[in-house]
Amino acid sequence: MIDQLGELFQETKPAAIIVQGDTTTVCAGAQAANYLGIPVIHVEAGLRSFDRGMPEEINRCVTGVLADVHCAPTTRAVANLIAEGVPAEKITLTGNTIVEATNAMLPSEKEAAQIAAEYGAEPDGYVLSTIHRPENTDDPARLEMILTELGKLGLMPELDRLQPIPPVDHRTFLGLSRLARLIVSDSGGVQEECTVLKRPLIVVRNSTERPESIDAGFAHLVQPGRVIGELGRQLISDQSRASRLAQIPCPYGDGLASDRIAACIQPFIAACR
Repeated sequence: MIDQLGELFQETKPAAIIVQGDTTTVCAGAQAANYLGIPVIHVEAGLRSFDRGMPEEINRCVTGVLADVHCAPTTRAVANLIAEGVPAEKITLTGNTIVEATNAMLPSEKEAAQIAAEYGAEPDGYVLSTIHRPENTDDPARLEMILTELGKLGLMPELDRLQPIPPVDHRTFLGLSRLARLIVSDSGGVQEECTVLKRPLIVVRNSTERPESIDAGFAHLVQPGRVIGELGRQLISDQSRASRLAQIPCPYGDGLASDRIAACIQPFIAACR
């Protein structure tokens, strides 16, 4: 990726490179640009799990070293960058684009109910789960524990409570998330989306780079095991949960992150004119 992106950057001569998130592609793009002296703008900068066993943490840290502009989604992310020695003038608190992306793609409550019905689910009567991280899926014993506890969370009396479904598009997933009684996931994005949707989330992971969701009261970080079922049943039976979460502000910003990020990019565009 570094070689091929480098070749592309040499041909197109961009004024700057924007990388968002913490994937290996982000890290490769930042390295390729830096080697060629092209400024790097990192969107969603400053997230840290402080867990080097997580591949994404390495990508975040490497990109953080190379970036010339850091668009940080939260005050905690800003603090992480400052603690690593990044000059304050290179950091902008923007909020996270997840807020406007979620609101832009979110189906109406009526449409969400129709989506749920397509999968045989009733509003507020199902648990939605996604599990994909290597720490969970590459360990058979760990994955078995997760699936066993998920099976116990079913709100229907049938023994066979798990219904695997094929991958869905983002809008469909948001519709299912909007009306789920509970979400169980190891996804980073879902940890942010739940704060916009005001739904409770159990995060099945060793660590998280998004503690804001936990501090705000939307998410709960757990290890695989009985705690998934125990906490899940507690959250499901909490009748006042929905009204409480509805009153909590999203910790990832006001939905204007894109405007602030665009403002960070303008000086690089102006320099080309």
